[in-house]
Amino acid sequence: MDRLKALGRGTQLMFIASVLLLIISFFNWQEVDFDLGPLGSGSAGVSMWDDLGGIIIGILTIVLIARIVARMAAVDVPIPLSFATTSFVLGVLIAVLAVVKNLTDDYSTWASYVGVVLAILVAVGAWLEVQDAGGVEHLKSEASSLGGSGGGAATAAPAAAAPAAPPAPAAETPAPAAAAEDAASEGASEVAQDTPETASEGPSDEPSNEQRA
Repeated sequence: MDRLKALGRGTQLMFIASVLLLIISFFNWQEVDFDLGPLGSGSAGVSMWDDLGGIIIGILTIVLIARIVARMAAVDVPIPLSFATTSFVLGVLIAVLAVVKNLTDDYSTWASYVGVVLAILVAVGAWLEVQDAGGVEHLKSEASSLGGSGGGAATAAPAAAAPAAPPAPAAETPAPAAAAEDAASEGASEVAQDTPETASEGPSDEPSNEQRA
């Protein structure tokens, strides 16, 4: 109890109301009387758990109680939503489903009306918890953070799935300098071969001309 007192008023109200709702859910929420004449008379009824709506209310109530107990025990629950947001969602669902069930069912008993009141108190306690956490702005910030994380993951997935493009092959660059050097060396060799012949022909002509004179 000391740990429960250490929590906020909203959490205390949620815990007490949800525990009482779970207890009263096993009473008859719908009941009908019958008279069979000589065979006698009596009544028959069903609890909150008689249909799908009641089963959902019971499961959500158990989940909320477990969430509050985990908070009192300082157990970290690995979910992306805060305690205030989780409690608000569960509390609103419990209250709405309890009201709808009571309006749609026939032969409602006192237990069903008490259950509706307790479900509404659960939602009120959840709202007080949200107010302590920052109010509507807290809910908006968590909703936007969830949307942003989902969009970032969706954007990162195609990027990770796309294969990396292979590097472009290096273009082969011509070597004009090497070609020019080869051409120059070939021209120089040709000039070198022609030069001795010219030089040898020059001196042999001069003496013959002098002798003829």
